[in-house]
Amino acid sequence: MSDQKMCEGRVCIVTGAGRGIGREHALMLAGQGARVVVNDLGGSRDGAGNDAGPAQQVVDEIAGFGGEAVANTDDISDWSGAEKLVRQAIDHFGGLDVVVNNAGILRDTSFGKMTQEDWDFIYRVHVLGAFRVTQAAWPYLRDQGYGRVIMTASAEEKRTRWM
Repeated sequence: MSDQKMCEGRVCIVTGAGRGIGREHALMLAGQGARVVVNDLGGSRDGAGNDAGPAQQVVDEIAGFGGEAVANTDDISDWSGAEKLVRQAIDHFGGLDVVVNNAGILRDTSFGKMTQEDWDFIYRVHVLGAFRVTQAAWPYLRDQGYGRVIMTASAEEKRTRWM
C-alpha cells in the first residue's frame, strides 16, 4: 500500500479560506499533501473591513501539522487582486493545479429588503471574484494541459426569513 497522499505535489488556491468551509477545504487539501495559497481578505461575514489574521491563522495551522501554505489577503473581486493571487501561487510554489472558488459574504436580509448596494457587493465577491480568479488562472492551466477549477457554495446555518 502506498503512503502517497491524494494531492501530493499539487498547488492549490482556496479563496475565502480564512474561515468556514473554505478553511476546511484548505486544511483538507494540505492534509492530503497540497501546497496551499490561503486567500482571505479577512472581512467580517458581511464583507466589511479586512484583517490578515484569518488567512495567517489557517497557514499557521497547516504549518503546525507539517503542511505548506502561504497567506494571501488580496481582494479577488478586483482584477489586480485576482492576478496577484494566481501569480503568488506560481511564484511561491512553482505552479498551480487547483483553484477552489469559495469566497463569499453574507448580507443577512430578505430579497425584498435587499438594497442595490447589497446586491452589487454580493455579486462582486461571489460571481466576479470567482470569474476573475479563474480567468487569471486559465492561461496557466491551459498551457500546462492540466488543472481543476472547483466552485463551492454553502448553506448558512441561520435561515433568512422571506419577509
